[in-house]
Amino acid sequence: MILITLAMTISVMFYLYFLINLGLINHYREPTRVYLKGPTPYQLFLIIPVLNEERVIGKTVAQLSNALDQLPASIHAQLIAVDDDSSDHSLLMLTQSQSPYLQVLHRAANEQAGKGAVLNTAVQYIHRTLATDVDPRKTVIGVLDAEAFMNASDLTRVVARFEQDARLAMLQTSVSIYNQPNWLTKMQNFEFMGVNNATQQLRNRLGQGIASGNGQFVRFDLALKNPWGDRLLEDLEFTLRTWLLGGTRTEFDHTLVVQQEAVEQLKPFFRQRVRWCQGAVQCMHYLPALWRSPYLNSFQKVDTSIWILMPITGCIVPATSLVTLTILIQRSLVHWQAGWHHLAIGTLVMIALAACCVLAALYQRNCTTVHQPMSLACAIREALSFQAFLLIISLTPYVAIYRQLRGQTAWAKTHHGTVIRPRKYAGLKRSY
Repeated sequence: MILITLAMTISVMFYLYFLINLGLINHYREPTRVYLKGPTPYQLFLIIPVLNEERVIGKTVAQLSNALDQLPASIHAQLIAVDDDSSDHSLLMLTQSQSPYLQVLHRAANEQAGKGAVLNTAVQYIHRTLATDVDPRKTVIGVLDAEAFMNASDLTRVVARFEQDARLAMLQTSVSIYNQPNWLTKMQNFEFMGVNNATQQLRNRLGQGIASGNGQFVRFDLALKNPWGDRLLEDLEFTLRTWLLGGTRTEFDHTLVVQQEAVEQLKPFFRQRVRWCQGAVQCMHYLPALWRSPYLNSFQKVDTSIWILMPITGCIVPATSLVTLTILIQRSLVHWQAGWHHLAIGTLVMIALAACCVLAALYQRNCTTVHQPMSLACAIREALSFQAFLLIISLTPYVAIYRQLRGQTAWAKTHHGTVIRPRKYAGLKRSY
């Protein structure tokens, strides 16, 4: 009975936290603001980490180069593609590109140490060659995945944000999914544009935004003094270390969007989410420093702690919720006429349905903001279906913690696109 009571208490506390958080993200929604680029010259370097991306990298470079063609004259932009010693034809595809904006770096004979090491390679190369005589405060580094794309308007507004806010050190855009052929990909879009987007808006209003890797932009001076680490969530670690430095702002902008390819099959998707979850486990040692830091407010400390500890609570809460639901159903069947348990179950179901409607409305609003409108009925259907998606996600903490305890910290690469074989090498542009 003591264990059952404990399980029900934990489940109720988590449910109350969920409801409070849902109320906050619905209330603290970011207004839509317009930022215009001024005449001040700015440098923009878009870094693309490349590891076995022959399927998509040629198209990505072409799309981004077309976007850079449309930037205003006050923005001087370049693409820095860093091949992390790929075993496929990624480097070959890059050398075939005719883009005037592209610089290709090749990390040869390395141990593929992860995305952080690749980003640091690009930053050091830019520092020593391309940005020797530029103002690091007027230079912006952007991080885009090998299958990602942003249009010229959003890239211009990114730079405008840095131009108009001297304290802004890092800006994260929203993330949208451009390939949605099946249920799994649609759920990833709902996750990014619905739940994650709304949560980031709440952080922006009450604290500071957290980097999500793809669509992350930082001032060059910050990238130089705060290099990326080797954690499997290098974007989260970068954010935490930026906060501890103090004196700057990290923000999220829901009006800007990076288009990203979703994982279409369940097995690689699960492997990706285990990596993300394990990355949070690796960042837990930052929590004492965060709580001691004078640069973070109470909301940031509580919100970040809950998020980083989610792999642990994610192992406990599903089990306690299952116990609670089983007990409620059992007692409801036994004491149907005199008991209250069936009323409790009905109340929980009604609250869950109301929560889905709130998330659907947020999802519809966020999609409309980035000019991807959808009907409320479609949003509600996806919100209801999202509950099954969460059941899949709920299994990842167990695997992530197991891997961390076993010391299995290798980077589980996510593969994209369909194979397009190049014809021949055109010569390496840069090896660094």
